[in-house]
Amino acid sequence: MENTKVKVGIFVTFSFLAFATVVLFFGELPFLKGKTKIYYAYFTNVAGLSKGADVRVAGVKAGKVEDILFERNKIKVVLSVASNVPIYKDADAKIESLGLLGDKYVEIEPGHPDKGLLPPNSVIAKTVPPADISTLIAKLNKTTENINKLTKLVYLTLEENRAQLRLLIANLSQLSANLNQLLEENKTNINQTLASIREITAQLEKTLPQLSKEYEMLAKNLNGLIKDTRPQIKETLENIAALSRTLNEELPKLVRSIQEASDTIADSKTELKTTLKNLAKITEKIERGEGTLGKLINDQRLYRELTKSVKTLGKAASVLAKTDLHIEAWAQYEGTGDSKAGVNIMLQPDSHKYYLLGIVGDSAGKVTKKVIYENGQPVEITEKEYKPEINLQYARIFADRWLHPGSSIVLRVGIKESTGGVGLDYVYNDRLMFTSDIWDFGREDHPGESLKPNTEVGFKYMLFSSFFVKAGGYDLLNPQYRTIYIGGGMSFTDNDLKYLLGGMSLSSF
Repeated sequence: MENTKVKVGIFVTFSFLAFATVVLFFGELPFLKGKTKIYYAYFTNVAGLSKGADVRVAGVKAGKVEDILFERNKIKVVLSVASNVPIYKDADAKIESLGLLGDKYVEIEPGHPDKGLLPPNSVIAKTVPPADISTLIAKLNKTTENINKLTKLVYLTLEENRAQLRLLIANLSQLSANLNQLLEENKTNINQTLASIREITAQLEKTLPQLSKEYEMLAKNLNGLIKDTRPQIKETLENIAALSRTLNEELPKLVRSIQEASDTIADSKTELKTTLKNLAKITEKIERGEGTLGKLINDQRLYRELTKSVKTLGKAASVLAKTDLHIEAWAQYEGTGDSKAGVNIMLQPDSHKYYLLGIVGDSAGKVTKKVIYENGQPVEITEKEYKPEINLQYARIFADRWLHPGSSIVLRVGIKESTGGVGLDYVYNDRLMFTSDIWDFGREDHPGESLKPNTEVGFKYMLFSSFFVKAGGYDLLNPQYRTIYIGGGMSFTDNDLKYLLGGMSLSSF
């Protein structure tokens, strides 16, 4: 009985070993194999792909290579795929490898369901041959050579400029140390400045809406005044032109008349002597105060009025002597690609106010609306002009006794870029100033859009005695056009120039 059990155990063991051997050497058994479907793919090169290799669909093993055949200068690969794996008409097949030197297998991208299923025993039209290792190695060698050349070039460049690099590194180290020292020395001032800015910002948030309304009303009034006086200005210019033409026409006639009069005087000495006697008599009457002219000359009231006028002129000359003339030339580049440049002249008679006159050029141009008539009907058109624009503002200076004693607040009101506007500046010290402007309340630069006034908030920092940089935000109230700007320029005081300009003005009369 025990003998029979041993024999049965040995038989079962050998049967299991035989079954395992068949599975290892011959793959899966036919009767255990699921249903499959056959597809064909044509390659120009299979590069080590062998019969029995895996077939993967979207990275998942789904079959194997049944056979590899030569057919019409191409290699036909017979693919067996599990019947439950969908393959669509736009599928593609390519030969991949597991790792750089691993086994080859066929990877099938199944395609898109909307293209429809690819029937069994069909050809997968799109195939991708495997990468050529030798070509990759050749390209890698060429890349390595280029890297070696680049490395050698960098090494030679560093060798040739070693002294300059050392000097540069030393300068950078010194600069870093100076910056650290500067920041440490001014940490308290910077914190105070930031706190002041926060307080100013909080105050502006409270007062800016009301100021904006008031400034908008002021700007509208100024715009209306300018529009109302344009006809008079045009008429004045036309009158000046007409006067110039008249002088050009009449001046030769006047010269001829003078020449004729001179000839007449030369020929009329007797009449001239008589005239001189009469003039002597008239002079005597004037000295005695007789006649209208005599009374006018001898009138003490006229003398007092003349003396008063001379004193007024003297006072004006004294004000001119105390007035400082500041000139500023600047340019800035905006994030939208536009740019501006201009010149400002500031006349400051005392420490409490100044007058600003400037001219600005803008690459964005100025948009204006006009009404023309076509076939008797009014039509509104929009034009863009590239003309200089003017700044004309009155500035009032207030001392800052609360936030940062020694600083000042400047309020500017008037015309900015040929439209009504207002500005508020905070002069922290002789080198740093924070600026803000709001203008162009009736904007027309983007037709068809209802835009808020143009705004500009930024800072200006004096690098040296005459040169400065500036930066900030532009058009901040309109998110779709909001951008930044950066620029710089030079600023100087020239009190000799004001006398030269005054002399030129007097000589023109």
